[in-house]
Amino acid sequence: MKHFFTSLVLILICRIVLGQFSYVYPVPGSALHTPQTTILLKNGDLIDRQSLVNEQLVEISGSLSGVHEWTCRLSDDDKTVIIKPDQVFAYGETVSVTVFAALRKQNGESINGTSFNFKIKNEVTPAQQEKIKQAKLQNFIDSYGYDPTKNNSNKLYPLDSMPTWTVNINDNPAPGMFFFTNHEEGISGSPETNSFTTIIKNNGQIVWARDQGPDGRDFKINANGYLTYYKLDPPSWMVMDSNYNIIDSVQCKNGLADETNSHDMMMYPDGHVFLIAWENQTIDMTAYGGVEDAIVTGLIIQEQDANRDVVFEWRSWDHFEFTDANDYTPLTNATVDYVHGNSVERDYDGNVLISSRNMDELTKINHQTGNIIWRMGGENNQFTFINDNIPTHFSSQHDLRRIPNGNITIFNNGNHPSPPISSAKEYALNEVNKIATLVWYYEHPDVNGVNVYGSATGSVQRLPSGNTVINWGLVAPNLPNHTEVDMSKNIKWEMSFDEPGQKTYRIHKYAWNPCSRITGYLMKAKPGSSMALVGWGTATGAISYQVQYRKLGTSMWQSVNTAKLSVKLTGLIPETKYEWRVKTLCSKTPTISSAYSELDTFKTDPLRTSNELMDNANLLSLYPVPAHDQLTIQLNESCEGSLLITNMIGRVMYESTLRQESGGSIKLDIKNWSPGAYIVQLRGNENIEVKKFIKE
Repeated sequence: MKHFFTSLVLILICRIVLGQFSYVYPVPGSALHTPQTTILLKNGDLIDRQSLVNEQLVEISGSLSGVHEWTCRLSDDDKTVIIKPDQVFAYGETVSVTVFAALRKQNGESINGTSFNFKIKNEVTPAQQEKIKQAKLQNFIDSYGYDPTKNNSNKLYPLDSMPTWTVNINDNPAPGMFFFTNHEEGISGSPETNSFTTIIKNNGQIVWARDQGPDGRDFKINANGYLTYYKLDPPSWMVMDSNYNIIDSVQCKNGLADETNSHDMMMYPDGHVFLIAWENQTIDMTAYGGVEDAIVTGLIIQEQDANRDVVFEWRSWDHFEFTDANDYTPLTNATVDYVHGNSVERDYDGNVLISSRNMDELTKINHQTGNIIWRMGGENNQFTFINDNIPTHFSSQHDLRRIPNGNITIFNNGNHPSPPISSAKEYALNEVNKIATLVWYYEHPDVNGVNVYGSATGSVQRLPSGNTVINWGLVAPNLPNHTEVDMSKNIKWEMSFDEPGQKTYRIHKYAWNPCSRITGYLMKAKPGSSMALVGWGTATGAISYQVQYRKLGTSMWQSVNTAKLSVKLTGLIPETKYEWRVKTLCSKTPTISSAYSELDTFKTDPLRTSNELMDNANLLSLYPVPAHDQLTIQLNESCEGSLLITNMIGRVMYESTLRQESGGSIKLDIKNWSPGAYIVQLRGNENIEVKKFIKE
């Protein structure tokens, strides 16, 4: 009994120590990690940032690489500790991590330390690398429908070469515009058209389109309001503002940049990004009747914070079994794709929802621990289904989304019923008792006796109006590609590509009438000594622009409105720094405008004399110099333009418009002007002459 009590105490102590951290990454005892792996710790409570400033916070040691120096920071959630080793780990080694009792919560409570280890994967041999290359190629063919190695053209095409479509039904659909990218299915050869990111109206009219070559998959307005799409080389997600200018790109981190996958990426207003990676590992699959050097594709879910540091990583290697794959995914092949993750998003409660096509499973993951909360569908189904229309519920599904009413929607590819048929489905979930109730679904009426069935890809989007937009995926020829239906299953809008083989991965519909903010990196300034020409790029929705500028360090803005993409700022002080910004004006009644652009700065040039500005030019003469009560300005040539006199801080003392006249003089009463230096600028006949005089 004494020994039992002692063991129980030791178990409780271990649990208390380990329990200080709700999330430790890498998972203790796990394997197959990349050498660039970041270490993550979550306690669940808010962490005191000052407690991270401690050289004794953690000790990291590789069995081959030795002790590692490190840096750390606290993420913007004030809960996640990010520890980055200064040097990458060695292939094949075991890494030991000891976390000392140095961290504190914001309430001052200390956090007990812990220790764990994990193993880095072996280095890939040339033979294995070639097999991985072939596995990636097959995954590409399965996803895109063609072999990219047979397409050696990088040619970009004009918009009139893009594939055409026909809107077959346009019966009072929901307001908004459709966003999609075409791609051509053609396994026997390369595509005959490129992919075009496209926005169209309900009547099919193009609002905007751009040739993306082979890129552009999943073109959409992301959750943070920016436009995003996937780029193949290098694998990454491109981010555009509403002026269609690329402003950012994101890839997976922790050595997984080349594994950044095209199936989904979500960006949120807090700056966090959720990405998918498909990672290929060489695995001995003989225990499952397979080969000893199979290339197995696993799923990685990665979250990055606004600083683009990894703050959450979840791997199928740690949480799924190979046998979780459905009956139609063999484990005996040379390549095994047992998960095929195809969507990810942050759930309303902060946890993570994913869809795994080759497991016929929807999964909810605890964001604070990395543990699985529930599994719906597939071999490990935990839910009771009520009122479902088919006994298989869903199979090979795509696009799991939580919608505003609390339900979930999916696109059910429906590969495995006989005969196969696709559908959009909406389930109400009781997540406590694990009950899934089908509350709405839509199967398209057959077309000339053929089921509308997309074997791969596809999407479902519930609109604010209650209508549902459906992309049918890889359908057979002469079937609709996209359909919008109301809650009563009436078709309100439907579109088909005119050329066989044209498909889209997803389609989205949004209200799109932006009054766009100016793209910052297109703002340019060309200063002179007392003027500056400032310009910017086109803003979507603009009818005119307002430019504001001021001397750096002052508070008062000066404003200029223009319908052009540039404006000349005059009356500036030489050798002075200015800052400026631009606002888009989109409507006068009612007044609609964008936010101001980011601030840009320029410095005016030094004051230049007329001899520096033009060869042998002498448009004006000043006398007497120095002047006392009166200044005479002699115009030596016929001139049409303007005459401006400012003091040295830019205050306009005199301004006049000049007509076509043959010379002449202007006499100015300056007896009330303060003593000091003044600048005279004459602009005319495409020339500028600047002179300075002293008033005593």
